[in-house]
Amino acid sequence: MSTSEQTGTDATTQQKRPAKRVSLQTVERLSVYRKVLEELDRDGVENIHSHDLAGLVGVTPAQLRRDLASFGTFGNISRGYNVYQMSRTISRIMGTDETQSVALFGVGDLGRALLSYRGFEERGFHIAVAFDVDGEKVGRVFAGRRCYHVDHLETVLREFDVRMAILASRPEGLQALVDRVCGSGVQAILNFVPKRVSAPGGCHLEETDIASKLEMLSFLAHTDATAAHTASLEPGEPAEGMTA
Repeated sequence: MSTSEQTGTDATTQQKRPAKRVSLQTVERLSVYRKVLEELDRDGVENIHSHDLAGLVGVTPAQLRRDLASFGTFGNISRGYNVYQMSRTISRIMGTDETQSVALFGVGDLGRALLSYRGFEERGFHIAVAFDVDGEKVGRVFAGRRCYHVDHLETVLREFDVRMAILASRPEGLQALVDRVCGSGVQAILNFVPKRVSAPGGCHLEETDIASKLEMLSFLAHTDATAAHTASLEPGEPAEGMTA
């Protein structure tokens, strides 16, 4: 039985902030743990042991226990982890147990799709306000959110108490926009724009290039197809594009 499951009473609430900085890989795995736990909760599962949860997530039980040990003790020796309580605990650790207001910059095709996506709300994020520079969009309401001109971002961000932002705008002037957004109190930015920018100290920025992900998948699929074709050749038969 794991250390995190050795207590005789429910230890789900015995968490703490980590004594040292945890890796981003650990944080990413915590998000996956929470997602799986929420699915289990919806399916009516009340408790689960570490080896079972690790198998569902695709990590080793030792890795799961190391990740959780960074934040305290979890579980019960006889019942394992309480699925609902552990999901809520990870939400508190991640800072998503309360809904956070997010600003969206860019109300083009991608921006409007993000505004309509309900998954953010389910994970504790509410896109409260949108910005654009297009006069035909400014002042309109998209999926229940009013669009403001970027010129007024400092005032509007303070009004909506925004600490996170999503970039789905044009690449022109993006670095200047990031500097203004971070200077207005935003502490974290998710960038969907295919342009590299940097955030000043105290503001965290994550790049998300969808086309780049598709390129990676294309490479993997092409590599697998090529390997499968090569394996199917008769001994001595040249692969496509090669001469004997």
